[in-house]
Amino acid sequence: MKNMVLFALLALILSSGCNKTVQQPNFLIVFTDDQRLNTLGCYNDDCPIQTPNLDRLAEEGIKFSKGFVTTPICVCSRASVLTGRYITNSRVHQFVTPMERGVFEHIYPRYLQEAGYFTGQLGKYGVGITEEQEQSFDVYEGTAYQGPAFREYKGRTMHDAEWLTVKAEEFLDQVPEGKPFCLQLNYKEPHPSSRPAPEDDHLLDAYSFTRSPMDTDEAAEKVPEFVRTDLGNYKPGKGFGTEAGFNNHMRQYYEKIVSVDRSVGQLQEMLKEKGLADNTVIIFLSDHGTQHGERHFIGKWRPYDESLRIPFIIYDPREKAQKRTVMDELVLNIDIAPTLLDLAGIKVPEVMDGMSMKDLINGKSKDWREHFFFEHYCSPCMVPSYIARNVGVRFKDLKYIRWIEVEADPDKTIEEFYDLRQDPMEANNLIQDPAYMEEVEQARTTFDLWREENPSTFRFDFLGSRAQFGAPEVDWVQFREAKPAEYARIKAEVERLGVSWETAVNDWETRLEICTNAVYWY
Repeated sequence: MKNMVLFALLALILSSGCNKTVQQPNFLIVFTDDQRLNTLGCYNDDCPIQTPNLDRLAEEGIKFSKGFVTTPICVCSRASVLTGRYITNSRVHQFVTPMERGVFEHIYPRYLQEAGYFTGQLGKYGVGITEEQEQSFDVYEGTAYQGPAFREYKGRTMHDAEWLTVKAEEFLDQVPEGKPFCLQLNYKEPHPSSRPAPEDDHLLDAYSFTRSPMDTDEAAEKVPEFVRTDLGNYKPGKGFGTEAGFNNHMRQYYEKIVSVDRSVGQLQEMLKEKGLADNTVIIFLSDHGTQHGERHFIGKWRPYDESLRIPFIIYDPREKAQKRTVMDELVLNIDIAPTLLDLAGIKVPEVMDGMSMKDLINGKSKDWREHFFFEHYCSPCMVPSYIARNVGVRFKDLKYIRWIEVEADPDKTIEEFYDLRQDPMEANNLIQDPAYMEEVEQARTTFDLWREENPSTFRFDFLGSRAQFGAPEVDWVQFREAKPAEYARIKAEVERLGVSWETAVNDWETRLEICTNAVYWY
């Protein structure tokens, strides 16, 4: 009998050893808006602000020097983070429009939730969402678009960054005991629609900002003419084009980042106090960069590195992960989803275009990408402007850009090519340089092969939340049924001007006047 008891105990011990599972990590994704690479001390020795908490995160974890997004506009980039897919494959090209069911079913939070994770999305979600989709998160308190810079909460006015910090603590208190969690915090800062926190406002009043060497008439004149006149082109001598306007814009831009840095420090303290710090992976990145006057542009949308390149930091406190490391691999926003799943021990679905960074994080050698593709088709008619569409491929040291002039001719393209080793500011277009003909042709072929395998899914949607520039003829019967209020305003303005409907639709100046006065639509 004694031998039988000993045998049973031995079997139990061996069985428990075989079934022992590694504890799944928690995930905290800190996601900012419009933040370019050189806005943190860890990336820029001359940064006008101090960012001690994010700098420490980078110092203690992995700082990626070549982090990028594949589409530099908020809605598309945010969809790419959730899906791990290029926008061609996520099919998210338009503001506010929810993901298709077949796409939404494959976002990373759904996989984590099925594996036992408690999931949350707080702040500027940025992608259209249905009530059904909201309910698929354990906690969802977000906005499909900008959201407020300040919120009334718990009896007082809270800045966006403070509100997210408070809501993050509430989320952590809701996590069921024994469950891992994944929380994505979506900050508005430093997007133009956000505001500095009261304690940071005017922090940089005495600081004098210097314009970029690319903020010159000469640099602007090298941009294709139809691109030069699109949305975000500032006029010298007005607004941003004055020294006062420039300094005020830049002052507020950086002051807003201070609030994010403070929030990150508070979040880390919170994790320590709750005993979660040693098993929580923190990922910091932005939805895209932005231009601060380069080529006389402000805003994102463009295929230049000021818009595509972002700060990208991963801190994994666990023993196997790399610490105090700088990596120059090309890492992308579409890599977030597969990385989270892989770190959680979940098989990465084939529909994801991104690559898991797990081996990079753990210091294992792995063949990594030598290039990536970028694309931007969203061009809402922001009367009287538009956004020029572009696609291309970026290598580690070379970049090929293809502009698509939809209005004039869908097949007409204008190209740019840069040697980033010699020209990191992308000042000299080498597309016609005989010395680069072979590299240019290889880049063209690389992009064309990818496009053949991943055909564009962009379609004009004249019933969407924002009409798209260059849209084909509108079905006005359908438009009237779907958007009666907008149709009535257009019709009233046509009658006020005393023009025919044909003239209103086909004459650009008349159409522009109607749009500006009546509907802000076409």
